[in-house]
Amino acid sequence: MKPVIKVTYPPIGTQVVLTLKRSTICTVPKHRAFIQTLALKKVGDQRECEYTPNVHGMVKRIPYLIDITVKG
Repeated sequence: MKPVIKVTYPPIGTQVVLTLKRSTICTVPKHRAFIQTLALKKVGDQRECEYTPNVHGMVKRIPYLIDITVKG
């Protein structure tokens, strides 16, 4: 049985920093596509963006690959 990852997501419209915390080797191709769409390439890469419904949809599928921190 897979462990459940509990994540609290920031409110829509806030500025967030997304950090890639694990490699995408041996992950589902769809999850790799999400990482590529979020413009993250290497472990440790960070990207500032607005937390929109599109970003939320991608982030909620890959909580084991990225960290979310609210900017400010």
